[in-house]
Amino acid sequence: MSASDVAPAPATYPAREQVRVPGGRPRPWFVLGAALVVVTLTSLSVGSYRVPLLGLFGSALEALGLETGYRLEPMQQAVLLSIRLPRVVLGVMVGAVLATSGAALQALFRNPLVEPGLLGTSSGAALGAVAAIVMDVALSSRLGPFRLLVVPGAAFLGALSATLLAQRLGGGGGRTETARILLAGVAVSAGAGAGIGLLTQMATDAQLRTITFWTWGSLAGASWSVVVASTVPLLIALVLLLRDSRSLNLLLLGEREAWHLGVDVEKLKRRLILAAALGVGAAVSVTGIIGFVGLLVPALLRLALGPDHRRLMGASALLGSALLVAADVLARTAAVPQELPVGALTSMLGVPVFISMLARGKGMS
Repeated sequence: MSASDVAPAPATYPAREQVRVPGGRPRPWFVLGAALVVVTLTSLSVGSYRVPLLGLFGSALEALGLETGYRLEPMQQAVLLSIRLPRVVLGVMVGAVLATSGAALQALFRNPLVEPGLLGTSSGAALGAVAAIVMDVALSSRLGPFRLLVVPGAAFLGALSATLLAQRLGGGGGRTETARILLAGVAVSAGAGAGIGLLTQMATDAQLRTITFWTWGSLAGASWSVVVASTVPLLIALVLLLRDSRSLNLLLLGEREAWHLGVDVEKLKRRLILAAALGVGAAVSVTGIIGFVGLLVPALLRLALGPDHRRLMGASALLGSALLVAADVLARTAAVPQELPVGALTSMLGVPVFISMLARGKGMS
């Protein structure tokens, strides 16, 4: 692989006048927000144990002092509050961060095929998690109640370490060169994959099942403690990514033009890469690897909304959340009583759409 294979192609992105979006164009927030509400209510209601929507609304209104006559039974309340609600909250945050990170990195590298996994973030997280799973027997007796934090913590550190290594290797002469970072990310991912292969050979049968399910991604481990632990890094990453939407618009004009318009391009590159690493690392550490959300969502929205990142970034957050929550509903209900890995479903849904886009030449420029 040469640098030309992954280097951004300036000619494929819009010129100055094309970055401007007509003022009369309707914002997508209503449609995407409504879709997110629908899939959220569906996720809270359906499953192996049904929670009726009337009872859900009745209990919510009753908490506000309004008597409706509809309320959830104690078992339904327990399922809703202890199992499904934290799962939905985690899915909303993770989906938003993955999609927004993908949109930001695609603009930063000026390449619509870029996703966080190409920087080694996901592979580094997988290596850290697999190492923690294989060494679990040795660690469990020492950590006691903190044993449940071993795998997420190791995955988070692995993601950050891999991304920082790729960024360090990709830096040249004090500048962050996007083509070199992508090549470094490929190398880091390959090294992490080799490490995962070696550790897998040392794993027991029970550990292999855990590794397989974790590497395909799932929201099954969601709980309020997991939500609380992951909320801070996920929200910080999301805020950092969203606030640079205007700078990303200027960057589409070219690095020199963006610099003349007041954008510190080098600081912007470092800030966005670290923000994406923080968010994706936190997401992967609690859900495992969930593919195609960060790649497909921004590509589809760019076709529908154009390249204005002031609209694209927020829309990506909403659609990413809705897509991941919907995929989780399908994962829970498609093969009851078993649960499918949600990462496998997002890949199954994403691959045909992505191949179709490639065949038609859409979303690739």
